[in-house]
Amino acid sequence: MFGKKNKQYRVRFVGLDREIQIPADENILSAALNQGLPLPHSCRVGSCGTCKSRLVEGKVRELTDSAYVLSSEELDQRYILICQSRPKSDLVLAAGESGPVTQSARIQSQTALTHDILELRLRTAAPVSYRAGQYADLHLEQIGRSRSYSFAAPPKHQTTELVFHVRHLPGGEFTDWLFAADRSGTELQLRAPLGEFYLREGDAPILCVAGGSGMAPIKALLEQAARDGVSRPVTYLFGARTKRDLYCLEEMQELTRCWAAKFRFLPVLSEEPEDSDWTGLRGLVTDQLREQCPEAGSSDAYLCGPPGMIDAAIDVLRELGLPAERIRFDRFTDARNLAALNAD
Repeated sequence: MFGKKNKQYRVRFVGLDREIQIPADENILSAALNQGLPLPHSCRVGSCGTCKSRLVEGKVRELTDSAYVLSSEELDQRYILICQSRPKSDLVLAAGESGPVTQSARIQSQTALTHDILELRLRTAAPVSYRAGQYADLHLEQIGRSRSYSFAAPPKHQTTELVFHVRHLPGGEFTDWLFAADRSGTELQLRAPLGEFYLREGDAPILCVAGGSGMAPIKALLEQAARDGVSRPVTYLFGARTKRDLYCLEEMQELTRCWAAKFRFLPVLSEEPEDSDWTGLRGLVTDQLREQCPEAGSSDAYLCGPPGMIDAAIDVLRELGLPAERIRFDRFTDARNLAALNAD
């Protein structure tokens, strides 16, 4: 006799005219992909929103709080993240529309930004449309699993030149390959646009928190906003270990100069030697969040960087009174993070 863990539920996908069986202990997206359904997806860990689907009938058990990714309107309309949901009954789902396009791209150049971050420029076969803050999946045939990188510049009309910031992760198959030599001319596959991380309209102050190559989507988002004449106050805390990990400082100075309201860029160093000439902020960026942004509860927050920093920043912002639906984030997970999350 089957136990509760092995119970199967019928799940029907509106528009695909397909019905499948999904075990109660398996997330909907994984089960559907394993059974050949071409559902839109990307991160698989509840960060991007690509797999969002409307729950027409039935009940699910959500593994994470989807309010950090889905809007209040989407929640009211019973949208769920199927990568973070398991069935509790038979279901009827309206899967999200497929948007990303896969095409070939060629590496044009790679330029060092810091000792472990480079600027990667690609040229695509056809123009790519995206929103500042979104990302793309890059796939190199000889390596296997795709890697996700945020666009580091705002979009231009009919653009075929794309810019990314790539951080070297020692032992990472793709970044070890990329940093070992000049890879200009190499062809790979690009899938874009992906993700739901982009600036929402509003009047509230904008609060940004990033670390490492999390600079890329925040930079793109803010440069697009400056181009659009956004006049909301901005505070941007950028966490790094030491001075050699800081970059895009000239771009931040230009944003400070041209922004239509108050713009504060606050780099925070966690491991800078005490005897250095650094006179800026020190410690963890999330600790400075409390000190520098005591009124964060009235802001709209945009967070990008490693999972630990994102989770800690969310905790601080909730303590300061900021509702979950006003916190947008892009959690930068590498292969090790992804393996740990999928094992939970």
